[in-house]
Amino acid sequence: MSGFDFLADEVDGLLYVAIVRKSVLVDLYADLLNPPTPAAWASIYLGKVTKLDTRLDAAFVDMGEGLTGYLPAKHATGEGGVAERLRGGQMILVQVRSEAKRNTLHESHKIPRLTMSLHVPGLFLTHIPTAEPGDVSSKIEDGKIPAVVSSLKGRGGWVVQRAAENAADADIEHEAKYLQEIGQKILAAKETMQDKPGRVKAGPNAMFRALTDYGVSSFEHIHVGNKQLLDLVTSWCARHLPALATSKRLRLFKPEKPGQKLFDIYDVFSEIEALQEDQVCLNSGGTIIIEPTSAMTVIDVNQGSADSITIANQSAAREIARQCRLRNLSGAILIDFINMDQKNERARLQETMQEVFAHDTANAQVHGFTRLGIIELTRKRRTASLAEKLKKNQVVSA
Repeated sequence: MSGFDFLADEVDGLLYVAIVRKSVLVDLYADLLNPPTPAAWASIYLGKVTKLDTRLDAAFVDMGEGLTGYLPAKHATGEGGVAERLRGGQMILVQVRSEAKRNTLHESHKIPRLTMSLHVPGLFLTHIPTAEPGDVSSKIEDGKIPAVVSSLKGRGGWVVQRAAENAADADIEHEAKYLQEIGQKILAAKETMQDKPGRVKAGPNAMFRALTDYGVSSFEHIHVGNKQLLDLVTSWCARHLPALATSKRLRLFKPEKPGQKLFDIYDVFSEIEALQEDQVCLNSGGTIIIEPTSAMTVIDVNQGSADSITIANQSAAREIARQCRLRNLSGAILIDFINMDQKNERARLQETMQEVFAHDTANAQVHGFTRLGIIELTRKRRTASLAEKLKKNQVVSA
């Protein structure tokens, strides 16, 4: 066990999953509930190519339900530019690589970005139904790949996840069978849906993303706030890890006093409220200011009452990594730390940044200092940021 607790509950129209370690909120997943997020990450659609834009080298795809997606040529099958890979009116299976951005002036970012490389994610494996049989890769580094993986080579494409390293062969085989069945249904959608665009498979919700990102073995406790959520997790377990469905780690929250909610534990409610503020106070006495824009996120570090610049910057680096996870920030992130005179201090700070983002589930990349002394960081976008979802939920509720 890695000492994490998993808390899932519905709050004000959103499904939240709080990841807590040693009473500290370290990660947060969120999804809109009513209505659910349109074209959510990893959802698969049968789409119709409506426009080829050779200037952008991309296609626009009708996904049904009034949704349009953006498909760059490099994420379509075939070779050459978009005109060589696709044709107008063509029916294609596509998957959402990243959800649409809100509050942006860039037209291609206002709509979901797509790929024709389809992935069906699981706990131990990811199935690639469009890949050639025998195409198997692994995310297990310097570890033992389970022997059962060799039996998958004739059954489509696969990615072996880190969670498979210590998993039982029977559990991996059980999940592989389920994922392969789903893959076959996806490929058959062209025939069953004919020329009508629409969703073929929903993407994983916040609970399932957290379980697969962290791996079930990371959680000492998995607590859910209501019976409906418990049923969803139990069904997920039946498909991916049956033993968890009856484990004492999986529990329905039972309040100790009238009116008590799951998120009253660890004071998660106040943490979520604080995430809507631009300023974050650090234990060192310093502060950070987080300012999202349409093109990037800018973070400014202030010394405040911290004893030294070094202490303030080091404290800020760790809290910035946490805030990026909690707020689900993505894209370009520019961080203006307090100026440092010594080169070794810069090097030490960059090492800290590399360390705190090393296991970021959003594949964060620390690019180092610019000539102006600003650290550049990028995080891969999957789902919309917390601020986008809160704003969307407020509009729906109004």
